[in-house]
Amino acid sequence: MSDPVLASRDYLTPGLERWRQRTDGPLLVVAIASLPMLLLELKRSEFSNADRLLLDICNVVVLAAFALDYVVEFSLARRRSRFVRHEWTSLLIVVAQVVTLLPGGSTAGALRLLRAGRVLRPIAALARAVAVGGAAASQGRSIIRQRAATFALWLAAFTWLTSAVAFTLLEDVGVGRRVPGFGDALWWSISTITTVGYGDVYPVTGAGRLLAAFTMLVGISSFAIVTAKVAEFLIHVDSKP
Repeated sequence: MSDPVLASRDYLTPGLERWRQRTDGPLLVVAIASLPMLLLELKRSEFSNADRLLLDICNVVVLAAFALDYVVEFSLARRRSRFVRHEWTSLLIVVAQVVTLLPGGSTAGALRLLRAGRVLRPIAALARAVAVGGAAASQGRSIIRQRAATFALWLAAFTWLTSAVAFTLLEDVGVGRRVPGFGDALWWSISTITTVGYGDVYPVTGAGRLLAAFTMLVGISSFAIVTAKVAEFLIHVDSKP
């Protein structure tokens, strides 16, 4: 009796499996890291030109990475119609990213896309969250078990980016405001997660201070795991005859 799971994946080829072994991890990181950046579109009009350019670059990089991956996988697949049906999450990420870029398109079409942009951005966020959730569920446990230190570092990096985005949304960030731009929020987040806390940029709202406490706790926990793994490695090396 044939296995229905294997039968549904009969589009897999040796070339496709080798490609996935090399790209699944990096693409998962890119997809998850891009989620908080999408929320910054809500305050795009309040940002400086440099911050807007940063958002556009991030969106283009995510689109290029996943579009290239989908095209390569499609070309390597055996039964392409079944590949399209089964790997819908990969295509959904590409489509969601295209939708995200539409409101920031050329100036000639900006007026026509202005109203649509407010509707398309939440749809894009939901679509990408669903797609990333499906991908993360199948890989998350194995990554945590096998690479605790690496996972801790990626968690710290993700928290750094997410906290900077949350700080931007919660605090008075923007051109001519208390905090000039997203770059300052990134600086606040890295100084907070490392518990350095220079104090040149700081939250003043209650929600912002709760965010700072959470960011510090994640930083302490993450770097403690990395330190423990390094100590474990050193002890293992010293115990060898």
